[in-house]
Amino acid sequence: PRKTAAKGQPRMTKRRPTPTTRRLLASALPVVAALVPAGAGLADPGIVLNRYALPGAIDTPSAEMMPDGTLGAVLGYSGIGGNGVGVSFQVLPRVSAVLRYGKFDNEAMARGYTRDRSFDLRLQLLTEDPDGWRPSVAVGLQDMIGTGYYSSEYIVATRNLSPRLRVSAGLGWGRLASSGGIGSLSDDRPVPDAQDRGRLTNASWFRGEMAPFANIAWQATDKLTLLAEYSGDDYACETGDSSCAVEDWRSDDEALKNNLNLGLNYRAGQHYNIGAYVLGGRHFGIQASLALNPRQAPYPSGLEKAPAPVRPRVAPAADPEGWSGRWSADPTAQPAIQKALGDALAKEGQTLESMALTATRAEVRIRNHRHIQQAEAIGRTVRLMTRALPPSVETLVVTSVEGGMPVSSLSFRRSDVERLENTEAGRIAAVATLSDPAARNDLLVQSPGIAPRFQWSLGPSFTVGLFDPDEPLRYEVGAALNGSYELTPGLTVKGTLRQRLFGNADQEAPGSWASIDDYRNATWDEIVAENNGIPRVRSDSRMYSGNDRPQVPQLVLNWNAHPAPAIYTRVTVGLLETMYGGISTEVLWKPVESRLALGAEVNRVRKRDYRDAFEFLDYEATTAHVSAYYELGDGFMGQLDVGKYLAGDTGATLSLRREFASGWSVSAYVTKTDLSDDDSGEGSFDKGVSVQIPMNWALGTPSKRSVGGSISSNTRDSGQRVRTDRLYHMIRDSHSTKVYDGWGRFWR
Repeated sequence: PRKTAAKGQPRMTKRRPTPTTRRLLASALPVVAALVPAGAGLADPGIVLNRYALPGAIDTPSAEMMPDGTLGAVLGYSGIGGNGVGVSFQVLPRVSAVLRYGKFDNEAMARGYTRDRSFDLRLQLLTEDPDGWRPSVAVGLQDMIGTGYYSSEYIVATRNLSPRLRVSAGLGWGRLASSGGIGSLSDDRPVPDAQDRGRLTNASWFRGEMAPFANIAWQATDKLTLLAEYSGDDYACETGDSSCAVEDWRSDDEALKNNLNLGLNYRAGQHYNIGAYVLGGRHFGIQASLALNPRQAPYPSGLEKAPAPVRPRVAPAADPEGWSGRWSADPTAQPAIQKALGDALAKEGQTLESMALTATRAEVRIRNHRHIQQAEAIGRTVRLMTRALPPSVETLVVTSVEGGMPVSSLSFRRSDVERLENTEAGRIAAVATLSDPAARNDLLVQSPGIAPRFQWSLGPSFTVGLFDPDEPLRYEVGAALNGSYELTPGLTVKGTLRQRLFGNADQEAPGSWASIDDYRNATWDEIVAENNGIPRVRSDSRMYSGNDRPQVPQLVLNWNAHPAPAIYTRVTVGLLETMYGGISTEVLWKPVESRLALGAEVNRVRKRDYRDAFEFLDYEATTAHVSAYYELGDGFMGQLDVGKYLAGDTGATLSLRREFASGWSVSAYVTKTDLSDDDSGEGSFDKGVSVQIPMNWALGTPSKRSVGGSISSNTRDSGQRVRTDRLYHMIRDSHSTKVYDGWGRFWR
């Protein structure tokens, strides 16, 4: 019989397993174990992502982990559970995280459905012992930051019983214990509160009724895996059952016949899977999933041409003039060498900005436009230097230039380059010297055409907004004309002219405003008053969409400088971004070999008009932040920003980024300010993730371009900053940690 909780408590189903189900669970696993000899090798049915985008079966989890760094995604549809998409990331070998977005029927809503965002986390406590009986064990938090619609916690163990058979069993709370409960170890589980959505649901973790679950994965063929599970999730809310703990979620789908789910997973390719399943003997579902590993590129060796090899110097007797150094007195020597080397570097996707040449030393300053790892660009440059320079030149210096600033210098002995070309890259790294470049070198000769120089490009523009509660995919397609005029190295005028062609990202008034015209004609004081006294610094971003007039997203004069060792500065004036114009100033302290960097930024900005490119609104703001950056090692970088944000609130932003040698990066951030939870809106604080996938990883051809984007929990007005190109991310690719992380590509 069902029990209904007292008012104010969750109404959880207490339905016990049927006698048949209990006998099945009690006998199946021991029988299987008896048939499989102890110490059988680890199975490889292949990682199967469940409906929640983490390894498991259909609804229930396993204790498995994806390979470290893997990015997974699941897109599915169910006749009872609605449709949804989940993106998972293997943060560490034993830590997985998921951001999920779904849509399900909800009769309590006027539109008949609810769109939901949630966040999951899984931690593996034990790994499987292949020579014994110890299983892998994991603990998970489902919907730990979200609405609470899918809130659940679990402890699960997984064991591979044969090369083709894997079993998992565990205990679940919350949604995984909505039926078949076996008791409780704590107080009743709190009912999700609408005001707590978007916050940590820790008050309910591992509380209330708990129930067992189990699943089996059997690899029938190399590509086909069959799945079966017993789940405590009976979809009470989806079926309109009175035991649903969430007050504002009601549907009218038919109840499940039982708690057994059956499914299959078909490996359609190296990275892709498709699956189908039946929930409770009644409701059908399908899903597609993919798993991409940054360390496993489609073209591991790349498709680029091999670089020119090192050219060893001839014996002194064969070229006495070149070895003597007398050639350096010839005024035509350097221009000829510099042109030849510049032409060769251009074929490698690099620009020779300037060169200093003496009889024994050569320094080249290069801009790398092609190679995602600066070490590869440096390695190719060094080899070309051995082919272009007379034999008396023994010291080779490659200075990397970013944003018009020299940011690092790597010095080599030419004899070491000749001797170590065919050895592993670590040996040349051991004899190279990394240093902060000299701010001034009177011997440097600028290459022709470097500055002043005008560059432009015309191409498509595509902007996307994901996971909005009202519209899951907002997009605009258009054309963009980009131009830049470099007056002198570091001083540049640049801008973008964009024309929208089509899309569904239409202009919309925020909050309770009845129409776009009402909002556009309102005074700023009226806008602030309507938003509980908080300036709408980002929450009216849709007012900047759907504009058919030509737009100027950016038009600035930018000056970057490296005035002293380890000191970098930036001043940017103009239309800084789509929503703000003004002046942005920044100073950064970053020694070339230090893991730590410290910065400060001050911006004085005014909000731009919603339609007219060169008009402004009444709102002005001053923002100021101090920042600390630290390279944690193993591809991890942390950042802490403390200061004043666009809405006048003060607080801090903590970011963590993981990067791979292939150029992949995945990052997450959280911002908390002194605005109250109510003023901050649903979610109470700003948080989000971003992913960048380099084009060279997918295409195999060298390129510094990447695709990706950011997903935030709810873009409101707290913790918002001006969007500018900050110095740290501009220079770090050429500093010690990043250079040496990618050093394996030096001899590429």
